Amino acid sequence: MNQPWTKDEINWTKEQEAWKMLETWEGEDEQYFRWEEELLQELQVIMNREGEDADRSELAREAQLMQIARSKPHIPARAHRQLVKSILDDMFRLGPLQPLWARSDVSDIQIFVPYNSNQEQIIMYTDRKGRHLYTGRGFRNYAHARSWLDRHLAVLGQKYDRGLTPSLDATFPNGERLHVISGVSAYSRWRDGRYELAECMIISVRRFIQAFSLAELTEEDIDTLAEEMALELVMAQQRRVVARVVPTATRYHGKMMDKATADYLRIMVQMGKNHLIAGGTGAGKSTLANALTAMLPQGTVLLVMEESYELQPQNDLHVIRICQREGVFTLVDAMKAALRMFPDRLFIAEVRDDLAYVFLRAIQSGHDGSSTTIHASDCASAIETMIHYAAAHPSHPDREMVRKILFDRVHTVVHISRVDQYRFVDEVVELRPDGTLQTVSRFIQTGVEGKRPVGYWVFYGPSQDFLDEMARRGIPIPASWRVEVSDDTDGVEEAVG
Repeated sequence: MNQPWTKDEINWTKEQEAWKMLETWEGEDEQYFRWEEELLQELQVIMNREGEDADRSELAREAQLMQIARSKPHIPARAHRQLVKSILDDMFRLGPLQPLWARSDVSDIQIFVPYNSNQEQIIMYTDRKGRHLYTGRGFRNYAHARSWLDRHLAVLGQKYDRGLTPSLDATFPNGERLHVISGVSAYSRWRDGRYELAECMIISVRRFIQAFSLAELTEEDIDTLAEEMALELVMAQQRRVVARVVPTATRYHGKMMDKATADYLRIMVQMGKNHLIAGGTGAGKSTLANALTAMLPQGTVLLVMEESYELQPQNDLHVIRICQREGVFTLVDAMKAALRMFPDRLFIAEVRDDLAYVFLRAIQSGHDGSSTTIHASDCASAIETMIHYAAAHPSHPDREMVRKILFDRVHTVVHISRVDQYRFVDEVVELRPDGTLQTVSRFIQTGVEGKRPVGYWVFYGPSQDFLDEMARRGIPIPASWRVEVSDDTDGVEEAVG
């Protein structure tokens, strides 16, 4: 019969203090993980021999692991403490996530664990200062992450089978929430002009951090600078300066769009405007959507939902990817899962049927800067098609309510046409909250030369609201726009561009 481990038997009190003084190992992760596996295998042998009355406490496991580590002359003593701690964290706490979870200011943790161990594992976390990349050690491999997941789900009486249910939600008694998705998920990156896709399991953990009181959220001192700025704002409103874009024309030479329209789309993406990209089959909707990902602000987390992994986003940070699995996991399922993964922006490769309503509801609750593509013959028909799809949702939303959501939350529609092998943006419109449209640019086709269309773009410019927001954000007017700056009462003062 196995005897329980005690402090006296191993003289643990004194040795534990010395144990804490040992340095941590800062060598290569691959070597560290091999040692960890080695200790775990021997511990498992000990555990398999234990009787029913064996001491299974953390203290007992710590003593066992220490003895195993000391019996390995090839493992440096300075690595012992960290190895034992990481294994104990795995057994009794949150494993490699424990250093983050021990911080009271961390609210979200997201782990991307590739099935291929040669591909990089990514761990992101969110604190009060924003989202960050975790540089500590993660899971040893997919098998380690899966056993960690199964152990924590077992506490709740749940089991995860990605073959049956690719996406699973779990809530712990203390309110912490866990979401896992695999079999239909991946991350992608664009680095040094090269695209990389890694199919992976994605685990998202969320908890509530310490609440603030109203007093803690309030500035204590009256800021005289703020008073001066408020006074200047009042004076500026009394004498409002207006910038008006003067229409300009650009002849078509085979490219997809003119420079002024490209600058508008770049600024639209940077300012986080929700938008639709419309056109027929093969018009270049995905091509344009892909190019616009390079315009995302640095650090933006994009989540892409597709029927298959086709888009090649070009932004600097990793992109969360979800694809549908026929008969098991639809894009509607993907959208619901996406909202558990706290992305900044969403992209749906093609919206149709009741997915349109789910998309509108998602951007209604946040995710500014999201976008999708839709089959339509022009911008106006794209809007009507979107409304038709959304109104056909099984919940039977009111059509006018859908229209209101669309005009409130979708800012821009871009339409692309195709003539033979030539693709070009032929219309860009802004949607106004009052239900009207403002044309930003339009392509005027005057004929065909061989197979190539002949014509020109007219850039009319964005709305005054768009220009005002650019000014507030400190975004300069592009050189491709010709702008007249005028006073409300004094008329035109100057022209720029």
